[in-house]
Amino acid sequence: MYKNAGDSVKPIFDNGIQVSLIISYIRKRQNKDGGYTFAQWTESSAEDTFFAVRILDMLKTQPLRVADTIRFLRELQYSDGSFDSIKVAYYCITALLALGSAPRFDVRNYANSLEGMHGGFGSLDANIETSSELETTFLTLCLLKHVDKARSDNAAKFVLGRLNNDGSFGRSGYSRLASVHFALASLKLLNYDVQSLEGTLRWLRYCELPRGGFTTTPRDTSYLVIDELYHGLNALQYFESDPLYAPAHRQLLNRFQNGNDGFRRSIFLGISTFESTFYALTCLRLLKNS
Repeated sequence: MYKNAGDSVKPIFDNGIQVSLIISYIRKRQNKDGGYTFAQWTESSAEDTFFAVRILDMLKTQPLRVADTIRFLRELQYSDGSFDSIKVAYYCITALLALGSAPRFDVRNYANSLEGMHGGFGSLDANIETSSELETTFLTLCLLKHVDKARSDNAAKFVLGRLNNDGSFGRSGYSRLASVHFALASLKLLNYDVQSLEGTLRWLRYCELPRGGFTTTPRDTSYLVIDELYHGLNALQYFESDPLYAPAHRQLLNRFQNGNDGFRRSIFLGISTFESTFYALTCLRLLKNS
């Protein structure tokens, strides 16, 4: 059950995270249209609104002006059921469902239109807008699961076709931790026995660092970002496997927090974003019992 704005919120995370301050940080970024933006005085976006709703839900706190937020999200869908991108569709529909609403139009035709001859969804190439060539397939399968059911043997074959000899997923020689996470999440949606992928679990262990954090590949240990810790911890969940260095991961997370109580992507510098804040809180929740 949601708490009201004036209720005292008991800490549900370790590391001395001040939950009430994070709630205040999120609420201060709501615009007049009901949407949210991580940066003050900029336009609302589907992405930031999605992460704001997810964060407040995680903290069991009622968002303010819910009707306005629902209206903002619903208006981002076109009359043919499509959106500007699959990411916008995922952000809007997932947030709407969390708020007890639904999109204005059926999204199934739009989602199915993204299926390619290869059996996956979207492009096979990762670019600056995507963290993995498997991301669009995962997001589309999530949408189909929300509105109907995730299906397609072709999709499972497509994802498994990205499995490399070392247990990783992605284009040969260009595997990344995000691809492994999206592959496992997609296969789980398709009712595949992901725990049979023992080589993938071994690969994940090579990416986990004793000093805290995960690297995008076992060979790249130079730069730590919060995304990789998020992908790594989530990927381990599909194997029902605990991280090896949970205390170090928790200590590392402290280094991502800024003075405004949000979290940034890098341990060195950067502004807080809703995405990184959501990643941090998810990681802390996953580490709570480790």
